[in-house]
Amino acid sequence: MLKLIQNEHMKWFHKRSTKITLITIGILTLCMALLMKKVANSAGTEENILNFLSFSSGMLILVQFFALAVGGSIVSKEFEAGTIKLLLIRPARRSTILTSKYITLILISLYYLLSYLLFSFVWGALFFGFTSLEGDAQLLKHITLTYDSAYMETFMMMTFAFMLSSLFRNSALASSLAIVVSIGAKAVTRLVSELDLWWGKFLLFANTDFVQYMDGMKPMFDGMTIPFSIFILIAHFVFFMGVAWVAFLKRDVAN
Repeated sequence: MLKLIQNEHMKWFHKRSTKITLITIGILTLCMALLMKKVANSAGTEENILNFLSFSSGMLILVQFFALAVGGSIVSKEFEAGTIKLLLIRPARRSTILTSKYITLILISLYYLLSYLLFSFVWGALFFGFTSLEGDAQLLKHITLTYDSAYMETFMMMTFAFMLSSLFRNSALASSLAIVVSIGAKAVTRLVSELDLWWGKFLLFANTDFVQYMDGMKPMFDGMTIPFSIFILIAHFVFFMGVAWVAFLKRDVAN
């Protein structure tokens, strides 16, 4: 298993798209820091690193998109390029190979998230510093919850993309479909919430944002609690992984 994960990491690190993605994260967070600095200077206000981390956390959807692109291709790319036959002639079982790919995908998504946090921290420290941090415990709690919720949403949609990657042989189709569904499902969830339809609380995106359970905030739908959201997330996860496993184990690779 460890050798398979190492092999997946070598393939990922040698891709040009990996370097481009990490550079893009650095540039985008830098642009956000410059924008916030300009706005703060125009308004005559003094910001600190926590204010910038809170501001930049609003764009964590970028990390999700990058993770979806990897999730949608990590299995389907093997079929598309014909390398799946080389992979399956190894003594490892199919389920072990698929598990190694999923673990690698989780690690890659964490690398992206940590890169985003690291770049945000560096730019925040450089442009805004650590002054006036007293009394910002609530803001720090909000930033932590925002990152946790963003990764929870990324984790679930990444698993969805992994399922599509096991179903389709076309990596572009699997990745783009995962991103489109991610955007569309969020919009549908917000619409259902506006219409106050009771069944909306069973939708995936109604339960990925744990910030809604902070003190004084109202959940997206009546009757929602933290245990309820955890149960809904587990149910979706089991379905996504079940479909992915069945599709991969039963797939014919002769053609």
